[in-house]
Amino acid sequence: MNRNQQISCMVAVGLLLTVFIGINARQTILRLIEMNNWEVHTYRVLNKTQRVQTLLTLIDNDLRGYLFSTNAYFKADFERSSRSMGQELMDIESLTIDNPAQTKRLNLLNTIFQHKLARSQSLFEAGVIQAGMARLDSIDRFLALSNRFQQILQETENSENSLLTRRISASKRSASYALISNLVGAGAALGMILWAIYLLYGSLRKSNRLNQKLTDSEQQTKRLLEAVPVSIVIIDKQGKFYYANQAATRLMENLTEAKSYADFVSSVQLFRYPSGEIYPLDQRPTFRALRGEFAQVDDLEMRLNDTAIQLLSSSSPVYDVQGQLQYVITTSIDISERVQSHKRLEEAKKMAETAVKVKEDFLANMSHEIRTPLNAMLGFSELIELTNLDDEQKEYVRLIRTAGKNLLTIVNDILDISKIEAGQIKLESIPFSIQLLTASLKAMCQAAAAEKGLQLTVLIDPDLPTVFLGDPTRLTQILLNLLNNAIKFTKQGHILLQVDQVDDTNPDSRRIRFLVEDTGIGIASHKLSAIFERFQQAENFTTRYYGGTGLGLNIVKALTELPKGSVSVTSMEGQGSRFVVDIPYVIALEQIRMNQQPVSKAVIRQENVRVLVVEDNLMNQRLVQQVLNRLGYQVKIADNGRMGLQMLEEATYDVILMDLQMPIMDGYETTRFIRSKLKLTLPIIAMTAHALPSEKENCLKAGMNDFLSKPFQLEELQQILRPYLSDSQPIRLKSATVDVVPMAVQLFSPQSILEIVDHNMASVIDLLELYLTETPPALEKLQLALDQLDLVEIKRLLHMQKVHTKMLDMGEATRLILEAEELARNQKGIGDVASLVEQYMGQVKAMLPTIRHYIQANRNLISNP
Repeated sequence: MNRNQQISCMVAVGLLLTVFIGINARQTILRLIEMNNWEVHTYRVLNKTQRVQTLLTLIDNDLRGYLFSTNAYFKADFERSSRSMGQELMDIESLTIDNPAQTKRLNLLNTIFQHKLARSQSLFEAGVIQAGMARLDSIDRFLALSNRFQQILQETENSENSLLTRRISASKRSASYALISNLVGAGAALGMILWAIYLLYGSLRKSNRLNQKLTDSEQQTKRLLEAVPVSIVIIDKQGKFYYANQAATRLMENLTEAKSYADFVSSVQLFRYPSGEIYPLDQRPTFRALRGEFAQVDDLEMRLNDTAIQLLSSSSPVYDVQGQLQYVITTSIDISERVQSHKRLEEAKKMAETAVKVKEDFLANMSHEIRTPLNAMLGFSELIELTNLDDEQKEYVRLIRTAGKNLLTIVNDILDISKIEAGQIKLESIPFSIQLLTASLKAMCQAAAAEKGLQLTVLIDPDLPTVFLGDPTRLTQILLNLLNNAIKFTKQGHILLQVDQVDDTNPDSRRIRFLVEDTGIGIASHKLSAIFERFQQAENFTTRYYGGTGLGLNIVKALTELPKGSVSVTSMEGQGSRFVVDIPYVIALEQIRMNQQPVSKAVIRQENVRVLVVEDNLMNQRLVQQVLNRLGYQVKIADNGRMGLQMLEEATYDVILMDLQMPIMDGYETTRFIRSKLKLTLPIIAMTAHALPSEKENCLKAGMNDFLSKPFQLEELQQILRPYLSDSQPIRLKSATVDVVPMAVQLFSPQSILEIVDHNMASVIDLLELYLTETPPALEKLQLALDQLDLVEIKRLLHMQKVHTKMLDMGEATRLILEAEELARNQKGIGDVASLVEQYMGQVKAMLPTIRHYIQANRNLISNP
């Protein structure tokens, strides 16, 4: 109970005591009045009894006087006294009617009085007493009645005296009680009032102290607010200024001249930054706070005396205890410098993003430009290797192929490092099997290990769950890097890939340890700390003797740390190395049994492999079908994604080759439907003419397993399919060699398509004839799109024809398509794109007769060998 409540309680108790005293006094007075009335009543009865006693004496004397003198006066007086006495007895009887004992006595007195009257009547009739006192006995009896009457009257009087005594005592007690109770009540009330006065005085003193503290606190708060380098303005609910600190007056020079906030606002200009439009009145923070809202904006620009200031302004309403708005506090911070810094940062960011984009485009284009001659070099070296060569020539060819593969590895590593630096690698979370993944890795590395006489062993924890959620592509890249390094740096002995569970306490996830151990050259202890750094190798002679760029382990470390994993190495020079990779994976809800023979890839025979090709381009369909048929696979063609889904529901397939850009349903949507709706886990290989790294990332995110750029080589297709069809062996097809008639003018080259179909000229002629049939209508569609200024249709048609120009090595036509696509991607006008498209159509039209001549010449050569 607080002090105010105590005071109120004391005052209330004092008032109640006062009321109690008044009520008690009233009741006591009423009792005293009643007692006094009873005393008066008793005195009246006693007075009546005394009056009766006097009248009795008069009656006796009047009777005696009359008898002795026969004076009529005595008789008249007797009669008058008798009447008075009778009246007095009646009065006494009415006064004592509440007392049964007195009533009984009065009845007896009345009886005696009547006898006495009767006796006196006979004496009055007899007359004067004669000589000899003959009637004295009658007088004596008359007097005896008087004596008896007096006796009873005395008893009545004694009873009334006794009542009087009791009533006087009761009256005295009531008076004493009234005095004591009033004194006690008055004392208590006085004490309560004095205590309340004491508490009130203490409360007032405390209130004064609090008021003083409040005043001191207010002054301190004002001093603190004055010291704050932030503009603080307080206005009341009427919009009048209540307080403004020095920072506010410095920031807003004319603030002191304004009487209200409305006056101040009318004297300054407030705009929205950076648009420069006038800031709406109802959206300004102070006006919103006056409506009871908290508001904060950072796009407020105040223009005062030809100076523009950007402000971070916030306003808060302040309410009293009843919830009524009293004040609005507005703080404003000059963020002009911050805004300018942010603007500079945004410009720097855009420049950096532009640089990254330029770098990415450069790497993508350079990758394309480098890969194209590399593919030709590797392809021709492989063809040369099939010819009759002496040992020296074979060594030269081997060195050419090795150098080409090393250069291709360098290009791939640089692209990976670039993507990691740019943060473009996003890990996906799809179901995959570590058992199947390591089996695929063993199949991929077995040939290289066997070529050096190394034993490659894969050991897997038998209790390891069969399906995890993660990114199998990145895990494959990590382990393949480590295994390739182990094979490269090991001359003899063995290579071990071991997979164990490090932590199995969590039922939903596991931390998996991948150990790659070799018996190779090892690493010096002082080089271990730098082995994961970029462009680092154990020794200089390692680079000279084994080759490589020193990027592989750096990529392994970066890819391992992306899913919050770790990689470490222990090694002794000359005794081999031991790399340990720990990566956490979530266990998939659905698991598979690794001993289920019907779905094991180990029992898939090459002639029973069923491949579904989802491709809308007729020429690409024909090419892929011929290549897969020559590899011994069964092929089914679907023109779009929807048809592919229907064919999947009707039959089972071992792998899908999926084009990305198709009508009705594209490759991304089809893949997502297969993974999410059909719940199929068969491998899906993307086929696309795009060479950008982001395209491959998008394919993997959609649920595809791998990525194949068009146009592709036969060896590339075999290498892509081999991990997913583990028993399939690479096929070395021997085609009848024919002399190819050279072209008169080098507008196109059939070399790439010859390599794809393994130099089967009949297949090449079939594909070129299909191209001659399909191209004129395609050019007409392209011309129609140009006439209609339909940029989307132009992009679609160019994308479809880009595969053909690459396949036929039409360098200039391909360049024109790539430049037109880049302009369209950068949202350039139709005029810029149209110029390139028209040049492209001119190139193609000029090339068609050459292709016809080539077909005719080589058909004649085949017909007349």
